[in-house]
Amino acid sequence: MISRWITKLVVGIALAGLVLFEVGSPIVTRVILDGQAHDAATDAAKDYFSGHDVGKAQAVAQQDADTDKVKLAAFSVDDQGMVHVTLSKQAKSYVLHNFGPTRHWYDVSVTASATPTQ
Repeated sequence: MISRWITKLVVGIALAGLVLFEVGSPIVTRVILDGQAHDAATDAAKDYFSGHDVGKAQAVAQQDADTDKVKLAAFSVDDQGMVHVTLSKQAKSYVLHNFGPTRHWYDVSVTASATPTQ
């Protein structure tokens, strides 16, 4: 009697943990990636301000992305000198990334912009 109750409790807790992980993983990844994208944009904008070299600024953003183990998906500098950086990362998933309707939840991409300053 008690062993069935404990078994149901353990299975229920495990399933709840799996659901929380599957749903929470893209959310947590997006929050972390947002900070990383803003940092990369700010670093690239500072570099761009000092030399107005787009290639060197992009290299700085790429270095930040490599350090954070994320992909630099896009980089641009607009006419006003604002730097735009898009980073992407695959969120962890055990189950839902295998299904078509939820697969895109785990392809996380964030764009951040920064104005060149010192």
